[in-house]
Amino acid sequence: MTQLSLKTRMAVGVALLFLCFGSVTGFFALTYFQQKFKESISTHQEALLSSLADDLDSKILFAQKSLEAFAPKLTENVLRNEGKLQQALDDKTTLHLLFDALIVFSPEGKLLTESPQKLEIRGRDYSFRDYFKKTVATGKPQISTPFVSTYAPGHPAVMLTFPLFDAKGRMTAILAGHVDLLGENFLTDLGRLTIGKSGYAVVIDGNRTRLIHPDRSRIMTPVPVGLNPLFDRAMAGFDGSGETVNARGVQVLASYKHLRSVNWILGTVYPLDEAYASLYRARGYFVSAMVLGLVLMLLVSWYAMQRLISPLSHLTGHIKAMAAEPEAGGRTVPVESNDEIGTLATAFNTMMGALREKQESLRRAVARAEDEREKSDAIIAAIGEGISIQDRNFRILYQNEEHRKITGGNHVGKFCYEAYRHNDHVCDDCPVAQCFADDKVHMRENRNTSGGGAEYVAISASPLRDATGEIVAGIELVRDITERKRTEQQIRTLNAELEQRVRERTEELEQSLREMETFCYTVSHDLRTPLRGIHGFSSILQQDYAERLDQEGKEYLQRIGGAANRMGELIDDLLELSRVNRDELRRVPVDLTTLAGEIADDLTRSQPERKVEFVIAPGLRATGDPSLLGAVLANIIHNAWKFSSRNPAARIEVGSRTDGEEQAFYVRDNGVGFDMQYADKLFLPFHRLHAAEGFEGTGIGLATVQRIIERHGGRVWAESAPGKGATFFFTVQDEKNT
Repeated sequence: MTQLSLKTRMAVGVALLFLCFGSVTGFFALTYFQQKFKESISTHQEALLSSLADDLDSKILFAQKSLEAFAPKLTENVLRNEGKLQQALDDKTTLHLLFDALIVFSPEGKLLTESPQKLEIRGRDYSFRDYFKKTVATGKPQISTPFVSTYAPGHPAVMLTFPLFDAKGRMTAILAGHVDLLGENFLTDLGRLTIGKSGYAVVIDGNRTRLIHPDRSRIMTPVPVGLNPLFDRAMAGFDGSGETVNARGVQVLASYKHLRSVNWILGTVYPLDEAYASLYRARGYFVSAMVLGLVLMLLVSWYAMQRLISPLSHLTGHIKAMAAEPEAGGRTVPVESNDEIGTLATAFNTMMGALREKQESLRRAVARAEDEREKSDAIIAAIGEGISIQDRNFRILYQNEEHRKITGGNHVGKFCYEAYRHNDHVCDDCPVAQCFADDKVHMRENRNTSGGGAEYVAISASPLRDATGEIVAGIELVRDITERKRTEQQIRTLNAELEQRVRERTEELEQSLREMETFCYTVSHDLRTPLRGIHGFSSILQQDYAERLDQEGKEYLQRIGGAANRMGELIDDLLELSRVNRDELRRVPVDLTTLAGEIADDLTRSQPERKVEFVIAPGLRATGDPSLLGAVLANIIHNAWKFSSRNPAARIEVGSRTDGEEQAFYVRDNGVGFDMQYADKLFLPFHRLHAAEGFEGTGIGLATVQRIIERHGGRVWAESAPGKGATFFFTVQDEKNT
């Protein structure tokens, strides 16, 4: 690279000084402007968010008040008459403008009437829904968390409920308004709102589940923890705006506000590229002005420096003339003035004298090396590697025979960069130059371009000192590594082929999983259609033709309905079993004590007439997927609840024990138990040890448990005896061991 002249360097220095001053000044000005601009954008967005939140609160409160206003019209007389109740719901057009459907439930959870009508769901038991449980438990209106609707099959929905009471304060029914999150209603209007070109609004409930989103495929999906730090703060109670990253990794300006009417968070999201577009243009104008000013300052400085250093140019001309005639080493530079340039010329002459003395010392050292070369040639030849010596100017002073074979001939007297690389300057990666620079040994491997017999070589360079300890030359060792490089290439090729085969097998496995998923859902759909017909027609026969049937006929109809329900449960369990293998496994800390307590509370509320003692150990923790581990506990505890139902003093215990270094969790009951000779069939699909004893079930639950535990790297087993209860154990592999 050509060395810049002094006047050019000085001009560049002045221009850079201007650049530094201008940059610092501009930086502070631009920073202040950016701050005010961002504050303005944030203020406007918060004002929009506040307006949207107030409007949404008003709509939700209006919907609740509308249900409350309509509720008194559903008297006991209306509730007992299905026709009157249906007419009352159908005639309430104002509520149909707010809700997709109006539904009336009995206090026991049975769906009495719906409008618009969907007879296939009428009479179903919905007491398991959280919104129904909370309404019954509190006796107050509720707004549900999102759930998968059966009224609009497969659609996410929320339900607004209002309880009805008689004069004695007894609950007579529950009026509910169904809101389809994929439909057209007062909630989903927010999903079509746009802010600028690509900004949007979202609504998320207190469980981090999306209720409203412009991308409908993301509704009912949770917002992962940690991906959006600002939203994580909003979940902790923060209301306001800030720059953050959304779930898709896009930099955005987001604002969040908690609704007053319900535990939901309303947010507005505005991509930074669009929100700060004006700011980015202003920044570009500033940079352009700085570049133009720098060019002008460089030209002015260069002209001024040219006038100032003209005497110095004469001095450099004399020095170049001396360099062109190396043999004229005794000539000195003329001193033409007494200023700083004259002082520089005098110092240069002194330096040249010292340099001539060093050169003479080097010549004597080389002469002594020539005297010893014949003795050292035999020793060097025995080493078996190519060896060369180069002086401080990178001129080759010596080569042994092996070095000449590797590099393709005798290059003594030539510069190494000319002989080996055909360059006109020292190579950037030269190990000899590196050892001259830091007085250390340097090694490298590269392709041999000198034309010798080796394709690849390994080079090691170390400094050579004279008697005074000063570095006067460099020693270079060269070894032929062609065979090793070829072997490494073969290994890389084999690794690449192996990786390709792994990818192909992985693609085949993924295709098989996709085909299995398609098959499962196709079978589910094809089986559910006739089941719905069987269940519907049997219900019609029971309701409309019951008086024409004898007791045996009624029992047959009940068995048909029960069989259809069990078939539906079996389909659900099979789908759940297949989902266990398909869903992505998350590994996070899971509080098993809390999960077990929630399951126990649900079971107790579902059958309050049973007196079951639950003993749940505190501090039960594991690392795994919360949803899947919850399914494991639910299946095992439900089995313990079911098979201990004939024991008036039922007791279910949840705890853990340590087997060596392994922690095993267990669920123990004092139910009917089973014979251990059949233990190997417990976890097989459709195998039920108590089918003949009147215990309901599909035989899928424990198979699902085994699949989940195996995915977590653990194992599951059971210990039991007939009439002495059963204990189910399972382990979960720690995340640090996965």
